[in-house]
Amino acid sequence: MSIKADEAEHSIEMHLPYVRKVFTGQDIKIVPIVVGAISKEVEASFGSLLAPYLAPAPSNTPAVKLSRSTAPTDNPIHESIRQLDHEAMDILALPFSAEAVHAAFATYLAKTKNTICGRHPIGVLLGAMASLEKTNSSQPTIKWVRYEQSSACLTIRDSSVSYASAWIRF
Repeated sequence: MSIKADEAEHSIEMHLPYVRKVFTGQDIKIVPIVVGAISKEVEASFGSLLAPYLAPAPSNTPAVKLSRSTAPTDNPIHESIRQLDHEAMDILALPFSAEAVHAAFATYLAKTKNTICGRHPIGVLLGAMASLEKTNSSQPTIKWVRYEQSSACLTIRDSSVSYASAWIRF
């Protein structure tokens, strides 16, 4: 990765303080994986490759950052952002197979044009979860635990980033 690309990539810097807090006092290892703009099929393929490393074990806890940068403006802007974000979060938490959730999430992204930073890593994680469902006969679940906006946008000139945290149970 070029220095310019590395400097523009901020996901890990935003996520690590939360990971450290959750695992206070524990010796953990983090393997950052940068995922570029890839197709749903490639997300699923990469997910299958990573699935063995995410298999249920006390030492394996995946973390993926979700943030959003644009939204429609029918309602007050910050409320439109919240609605758009929660629509994606609701899709990702559906009690269906990870493969079905992956398809629904891809459809949502194509329909809304929502620019979720982390959408491709989320797709890779869903691909891994789908692979684990097939090999372990288990259905992982996603539970959202926190959602915040960096600011409440009131005008089109305002800016905001949304952050959502979730855990996965295998």
